[in-house]
Amino acid sequence: MRIADVTTRIAKEIQIRTPLRRYFFHRYSYMFSPAQLAFLCSCLEQAVSVPGGICEVGCAQGASTVFLNRHLDWLGITRPYTAIDTFSGFTEEDVKKEVERGKAPSMFDGMFTVNSKTWYDRTMALNGLESRVRSVQADANEFDFTPLAPLAFCLIDVDLYRPVAASLQKIYPLMSPQGIIVIDDCAPNTGFDGALRAYEEFVASRGLPSELTLRKLGVIRVPNTDSTLPSGQG
Repeated sequence: MRIADVTTRIAKEIQIRTPLRRYFFHRYSYMFSPAQLAFLCSCLEQAVSVPGGICEVGCAQGASTVFLNRHLDWLGITRPYTAIDTFSGFTEEDVKKEVERGKAPSMFDGMFTVNSKTWYDRTMALNGLESRVRSVQADANEFDFTPLAPLAFCLIDVDLYRPVAASLQKIYPLMSPQGIIVIDDCAPNTGFDGALRAYEEFVASRGLPSELTLRKLGVIRVPNTDSTLPSGQG
């Protein structure tokens, strides 16, 4: 065995016996199951048959962003992809709303706080996606989504009631007819069931069918007859 091979083997043995193994050995890094990722790909394929860009609200460290963009590459589709996140975890206002809903504040402590827009952008560059994916550091409650119109597909993954409700109110009017919105964490009796409440309230207010699938995904399929875009867009 070559000296280089022996050195590599020793280095890997050291890594796997220490906490460093998480950085050097494969582990499943997605917060979606394989079936849920496959469903997102299917929705993406359907949505890009209509005009518009792609938006991800709540992108964390970018694992799902890379996965979905790899699928776009495989499809041979180039669309502007905008990713929006605080890159610093939940806001105080959003957590306060969850506490009012009966959730313990401690359950949100430290969640998604170890993050950085710079890290996210470097992850995109490492995967050759810097020319397509644009990240924006912003609170979804305050962000003006209007310049992104029209949108063909949107993944909303901000977990809590307040940002999900705000995102839906702002994004739905910008969707192309037959576009698709998927909302994560739409599962009852969990720490993040505020997303489910926001989803159910929104579809009820619009007279849209409720489509809950794969244990936690809420789906909105924009009707072909629903003129959602502001005048002059589309």
